[in-house]
This record gives sequence, C-alpha cells and structure tokens, in this order.
Amino acid sequence: MKKSLLFLIVAVAFVANCSSTTKTIPGLYTENVTLAPADYTISGDTTGKSCGGRILIFPTGVTNKNGFVTSVFTADYIEAQAIFDAISKVEGANYLVNPRFEFETTNYLFASSTCVTVKAKAVTLKTGPVK
Repeated sequence: MKKSLLFLIVAVAFVANCSSTTKTIPGLYTENVTLAPADYTISGDTTGKSCGGRILIFPTGVTNKNGFVTSVFTADYIEAQAIFDAISKVEGANYLVNPRFEFETTNYLFASSTCVTVKAKAVTLKTGPVK
C-alpha cells in the first residue's frame, strides 16, 4: 500500500511539474505581399542553341554571350548561352516561360561534347509587378 501511494504521489508530482516553452524566431514568418498587375506580352515561340564541352576539366565553347541570364536551375554555361540565344532572337524579350531543354552529349576518353537546345515562349515585360 505504501509503495502504491508513493508511486501515485511521484506520478502526480511529475505530471504537475511538466511545462513547455514556445519561442519564435523574428523574421521567420512571412507576410503576403500584394504585387501590382504586370503588363506583359507573350511574343511567341523561340528556340536557342549552344554547344560546348570539356577537355579533362577545361571548358570549351565558351562564347561569353550569356549576359545577365541567371537562374537557380541553370547549372552550366552551355544552358545559359542557349537561354541567351533564345531571348536575343525576339526583339525586346525579357524572359522565357516554360523552357524545355534538349541535351545531346557525346563522351570521349578525356573529353565530352554537349549541345543544348532550349524551346520556350518569350515574354516582354512592359511594367513590372512592383508596387
């Protein structure tokens, strides 16, 4: 009986002493940002192509015609050159929508050759979505 009573007292004391703390990190939560309507024109289909490769670790076929084309998903200079080629074929275009990439790669013993073709719709942005 003493052991049961002692166990009950310890269990009640343990449950009664439980506490929790909640902390928030400033800046962790995001707010909705209302964007201004964008005035844009979809100019139509465009394609771009770029070829290059590597000899050991040294790149070949770098034309430095990629301007400020950048994206999280553009991992290679050949893709950036193909995107720039596609954008530059449409007068005044700023962006590509839903790009599709086709890769043709040939590997040799110490070298590789790659051609990338991008097909997409070009977009000309007249006023940006900024308030």
